[in-house]
Amino acid sequence: MADVTLGLEGSREEALDTRTFVFRPDGPVGALPGQYLLVKLDVPEDPRRGSRSFTMANSPRAVSVLVATRMRPASPFKRALAALTPGARIPAKDPFGRFVLPDGDGPVLMLAGGVGVTPFRSMLEDLLRGGGGRRVTLVTSDRTPEAIPFRAELDGWARTAPWLRLERTVTRPLAGGSSWGGRVGRIDAAWLGSLLAEPPSTDVLVVGPPGFVDGMAAATAAAGVPKDRIRAERFLGY
Repeated sequence: MADVTLGLEGSREEALDTRTFVFRPDGPVGALPGQYLLVKLDVPEDPRRGSRSFTMANSPRAVSVLVATRMRPASPFKRALAALTPGARIPAKDPFGRFVLPDGDGPVLMLAGGVGVTPFRSMLEDLLRGGGGRRVTLVTSDRTPEAIPFRAELDGWARTAPWLRLERTVTRPLAGGSSWGGRVGRIDAAWLGSLLAEPPSTDVLVVGPPGFVDGMAAATAAAGVPKDRIRAERFLGY
């Protein structure tokens, strides 16, 4: 664990209610793809004392640090984060977490609920920078098409990387303002079974809200994936 100062370079709207912040650290970030930083802001009214954990959304090999988060107007911390301007410097600690890509060359199934896709973006970018190699299937589940984080970017990676397969579903396609011609509904056991060609040798990684994570972990185990090959990360409160 090390102290690092993050200088804000800018931010952008990533998806509906989701924003990406781009920071430049003042030193190397010794993290693995999938790990997170502990960020501190001066927010006296915040019940969590201005401290939040944010998973890096980009490869640690990059010179910047990307953080993507759901924006909640009712949250004093999120309001303070949104109010930061380029050049602002905030303290952080790194790295934390054991949610990393397991060693090996077998297939990988990544299951993301909403903004839970952030550690997978980090892992995939790192694989792309390293030349890929493993067969990876990424499945994302979002409320509406507008709420899909990193949509265009991940779609582009899947078109150019032969080892990457991308599947999407939305649960409320009519709640948004755009059309959706893809899959609708939750990830069910039948669909999971079709994605698991080799359950005993597949590493499964699941990230998202607790209900999503618990359901997907149970479903993949029921489909034949050994429990020691299932890794889960619950995003609480965003």
